[in-house]
Amino acid sequence: MELKSQLRYHARPLSIGAVIAIAAALAIAAWAPRPAPVGVAMSDIPFYRLPFGTDAQGAERPFWPSRMESHDGMFSDPARIPSSAECANCHAQEFHEWAGSLHAIADRDLIYEATVDANADAVRNPEQGRFCEGCHAPAEMLTGRVNRFVSAAPAEALTEGVSCVTCHTATAADPLAGNGAITLAYGRAEAERDNPQGAALLADPRAHLAAYAAPDTDALMKSSDLCGACHTEIYDHNMTPATTPQVVQSTFVEWRDSWYAQNDITCQDCHMAADPAAQVMALRQGKIEKPAKYSHRFIGANHLLTDTGLGDSLLVLRGGMLPGMDSASNKATLDEQARQTVAFMRTAAGLELRDSGGDASGGYLDIAVQNLGAGHNLPTGVNDQKHMWLEVVVTDASGAEVFRSGGAAERLGVEDPEAVTWIEHFLDKQGNRLTDHLTFATAKVVWMRRPIPPKGEQVLRYDLPPASGPLHLQARLYYKVALPDLIFTHLRRDLPLPSFTLAELSVDLPDIAP
Repeated sequence: MELKSQLRYHARPLSIGAVIAIAAALAIAAWAPRPAPVGVAMSDIPFYRLPFGTDAQGAERPFWPSRMESHDGMFSDPARIPSSAECANCHAQEFHEWAGSLHAIADRDLIYEATVDANADAVRNPEQGRFCEGCHAPAEMLTGRVNRFVSAAPAEALTEGVSCVTCHTATAADPLAGNGAITLAYGRAEAERDNPQGAALLADPRAHLAAYAAPDTDALMKSSDLCGACHTEIYDHNMTPATTPQVVQSTFVEWRDSWYAQNDITCQDCHMAADPAAQVMALRQGKIEKPAKYSHRFIGANHLLTDTGLGDSLLVLRGGMLPGMDSASNKATLDEQARQTVAFMRTAAGLELRDSGGDASGGYLDIAVQNLGAGHNLPTGVNDQKHMWLEVVVTDASGAEVFRSGGAAERLGVEDPEAVTWIEHFLDKQGNRLTDHLTFATAKVVWMRRPIPPKGEQVLRYDLPPASGPLHLQARLYYKVALPDLIFTHLRRDLPLPSFTLAELSVDLPDIAP
């Protein structure tokens, strides 16, 4: 049969079939459930309070005093926010890396939770806790749960701190404003959940990529700006008695003004490297290369909440087990988190004896404390709790101690007024020191000793009493994440807090003897 004859022969049934197919598609579209509208209006959240009023332009500020914003101006439905445990169905390795991180428990850890409650109680204003929760609990903020009358239902995704959805839907960040100045498009995640999942998603992942790897988000996730939005903290009259802005955490600016930023070494390049310690050591040697592989562990300096030596207490402090984890997987990821944290922290600092001498009246030591590997100040962060100090011990030939600074008192958790300590003091309106991180009562922040900038050092002189040589110097640079007052006041527990040795120096001093 000729081609034209075949077309004429089949034209009628083909046309009928096409009409039937179109009609069926229209019927399916008509009968198929329509995607639920994305977003919840603030007016639909019962009892949601706005005690801080409007901004200068008269616009409402639903998350104030946190600078966090919603991309579309809407709140989120807690039942529709995907949990990180759901992401694990396809991204198991990334999930298990993240589960051991501090990001995963940013809103779960017991010390943080008790401190937020203490701050809100101090000002009798639960909504003021939004200042903290904007960085630590973005999902709770976006669902309206940070409110004295909680009407939004609980959900797994709300227990996960800084989860997958947080970074993967971020659309803007202001690292100089800080205080959580990040814009989140959780609506993208809610809408994507209505799309086909499983095998259908793998067959056509375009909608998934549009939700979690949109061009604006993808660019931001590679930038230190994203980190700086929360790792910049400034107290002002909006949430504290401070009459002038008090810069409490300046990690982003410290990095921005450093050799690291000048060489395009971002926060992610160190803290998200698959082997962070190896990456830092390579940078210390001048090898400026991006990591071959990145990880979601976000390795940092909070050794306490990764210290597996604490046993069951660690799980309690971390707020229990995350959704999607079991005992075996939890132990495995925390063991690796602890190993990498220890290795990473030991790349940061160094100690050198720069000079020594003496005569019959006594001797002296000049010890350089060096920031060798941190791309920001040492120490950095909110340093009314996190602090470091130098212990210096000089012994004679018999082993008898002839000089000590920063000794047993610090190891017992009590600040030694004679020790060289890098710490900032929070002061209330009367000038009294606050040792339990009462942010909302802080009127002024004062550094006792300025921190050490990236690739910088501080040379400290110690005067020694007369002693016969030879002498031996043992110096240790210690770091601790919190003061005992914080734990006892907020948790009512006398929990010993381990210190961490950042650097050590051991050297004979035969030339100091008179």
